[in-house]
Amino acid sequence: MLNRLHYLKLMSSKQQTIILFFIFIISLLGCSSGHDDTIIYFGVAQNPQNLNPLIANDAASEKINNLIYTSLFYYDEKSNLQSELVSYKMLSPKEYVFTLKKDLPFFHHGKKMNLDDIMATFTHIIDEGLSSKAIELKKVKKLKKLSPKQFKIYLNSSDLNFVHHLNFAVLPSDLINQNHNFSVKPIGSGPFSFHPSIQNIKIKRVDDGQIIEFVEIKDPTVRALKLIKNEIDIIQNDIPKETSKFLESNKTISILKSVGSNISYLGFNFNDSWLGKAELRRAMSLAINREQLIKFFLNENTRLAEQIFPPEHWASKKIIPLSFNPILAREIVNKLSPDRPIEITFKTSTDPFRLKIATIIQEQLDDVGIHLKIKTLDWGTYFKDIQSGNFQMYGLTWVGVKNPEIYHKIFHSSSTPPNGLNRGNFSSLLLDNLLEEARLTNHWSKVIDHVHMQIGFIPLWYEGSIAALSKSISGYTIHSDGNWNGLTTIKKNEF
Repeated sequence: MLNRLHYLKLMSSKQQTIILFFIFIISLLGCSSGHDDTIIYFGVAQNPQNLNPLIANDAASEKINNLIYTSLFYYDEKSNLQSELVSYKMLSPKEYVFTLKKDLPFFHHGKKMNLDDIMATFTHIIDEGLSSKAIELKKVKKLKKLSPKQFKIYLNSSDLNFVHHLNFAVLPSDLINQNHNFSVKPIGSGPFSFHPSIQNIKIKRVDDGQIIEFVEIKDPTVRALKLIKNEIDIIQNDIPKETSKFLESNKTISILKSVGSNISYLGFNFNDSWLGKAELRRAMSLAINREQLIKFFLNENTRLAEQIFPPEHWASKKIIPLSFNPILAREIVNKLSPDRPIEITFKTSTDPFRLKIATIIQEQLDDVGIHLKIKTLDWGTYFKDIQSGNFQMYGLTWVGVKNPEIYHKIFHSSSTPPNGLNRGNFSSLLLDNLLEEARLTNHWSKVIDHVHMQIGFIPLWYEGSIAALSKSISGYTIHSDGNWNGLTTIKKNEF
């Protein structure tokens, strides 16, 4: 068997060969027909699945919806809660008063936002039971309009963090009453309006009419090469290390980089006879050489992860990592199953880069006696399986998570679907109690420690953010959570 380091180097060399092959093929092709030089073309790995912000749950949809709609509350770069629409005062943990700010935005169909829109959105979420937002608002006992500029919320039980659940988009009340289909024709009040298109999704910047067209290109190498051919103008993240190095060497491409805050991780089905054992999960975490994976396959701004939030987040804490130790991992596996290898099915998407990472993890686990069978699925099927709990083990990335309440959504025994995101059915009475305590005190250290010790998931890394742009593009900025808010200031220059 090839040693692991040599195997990794061969994989990198193979990727470079593939890039050169695609360069040759695509260099023979001209630009696609119908290309409009005034449009900014954004190459994405997956198309958004739903442009109704109250039910969208994939990363691409959330990033575009953040541009089309205005949220009641949102998180800034430092994970602090902000609002451009209201100020609030907590009268008690059960009573909150909200006051409208001046100069509320106009919706894209011409109506100016007012208090009725905010209250109608609240009621719509609660009455329709829309996604996880309805679950988060279950504590609402009553909404009361105090004046045209002020309203009050009464809760059934105390919640010091209630306003952190209010990061949802505000919809126009007149369209809610008409049962408008926001998935088909999104109408918000954000910096971009939806621009109807037969083929790709397009949005138009309200200030100056600049159109952004999102072009789905699943293969990251093809995305990069279409950028070089000027068929698209920008790509962001989901760029393998070899591809980013190649782009950096191209004088026609500009590169932007920053550290990332989105955590990539491995998740488990805790009802599984093997994966329900904390010792096996510990062995798996010890067997995976994350440092080597980062070194060979991820950009230099990628950081090792030990918990959901990066070190700069206010809720994170210092914990002792489970370092790479294949000898100890092998000893644990031999004790658990001395006579035969342990077999686990690992689900992942068909994305070539994610599949490559899965293949390396497969090889590392095999070295300690855990045989990983990789099952690849198209994104839609894959994500549906994860949501329904149809898996033994999987790999995903949490995107844009800023609120420590995510621990309650993922690990509390009451948060199994459809009540939350505990898709693997993790169950611990001790952790349930710690989570309830954390909700009251807003101190999450004990929760983080318990999840870490029980290997509630295997944290891999916070992948660094990277964007590659054609030289005609300026004014774009990137953010640690990978959002696309830089499109509000992006420009396409004429040469």
